[in-house]
Amino acid sequence: MRKKEKIALVIEGGGFKSVFSAGVLDAFLMNKFNPFDIYIGVSSGAMCLTYYISNQYKSYFSLSKEVSVNEKFLSYIHAFSVQGYMDLKFLSEYAKKNNPLELQNLKESTENKQFYVVATDLDNGEAVYLDPNKQNVYKCLRATSSLPFFTKGKCHINGVDLMDGAWSDPIPAKSAADFGATKIIVIRPHPVGYKLHGLSYLGLLAGYWWKNTPKVRDNFFKEDNKYNEAVDFLKKKHKDIEILQICPDNSLRSGVVGTKIEDLTQDYHCGLEKGMDFLNDNFL
Repeated sequence: MRKKEKIALVIEGGGFKSVFSAGVLDAFLMNKFNPFDIYIGVSSGAMCLTYYISNQYKSYFSLSKEVSVNEKFLSYIHAFSVQGYMDLKFLSEYAKKNNPLELQNLKESTENKQFYVVATDLDNGEAVYLDPNKQNVYKCLRATSSLPFFTKGKCHINGVDLMDGAWSDPIPAKSAADFGATKIIVIRPHPVGYKLHGLSYLGLLAGYWWKNTPKVRDNFFKEDNKYNEAVDFLKKKHKDIEILQICPDNSLRSGVVGTKIEDLTQDYHCGLEKGMDFLNDNFL
């Protein structure tokens, strides 16, 4: 007897570039497309995924536009303060007030399904797969987006210090397979095959900052290897797993930690178009 297909939706992070992913997800919402059994999001990808699961069309795009020009969220003056250049606490409170998640929708949409937000354990560098619910979802989203230096750097949940999940599992397609997925749809804010070439300045700086915690340090010093291995997994032919990617054709205009509204808008519409193309080619 053939095993029932189990479909996963995996969303890579990317800061403001995630408006592309939000565009794809809004195309899904417009077409009432949600066949997924498993949801996994990383960093900003987890936030736009959560709005999708909550059935909130265009909410992530609206939030991104609003905070991109808000100096209380992004401020070089606060770069070396406790909160850092990006104030995630402010973002969380702003979202609750102006673009609140429909928590009841979230609860109902994830019943009998698996929903994970990826974070990184600051004690051992391992990926932690948080299980968001109505009570903790905002804190989970803060944890998966906590970047060293750019934000407060860590978030405390269940006795564990956590930071951005991209350092431990940047594109969690393999994790989706481990959770039982047989078909995996991955949304990325980079062209197909995009890889890292060497360390980022943030990875280098953070690696030296955590030099006395080897497992965490290695996550930073080997960020390109870990990311590129995840990309290779997407391209590899698997016996029992089908992987489909939705990506922009070219590099997006938005930046990771700063951008212009016109760039956000163009990248969002690029995502909408790619989402519609994907549905027309595969499902509609």
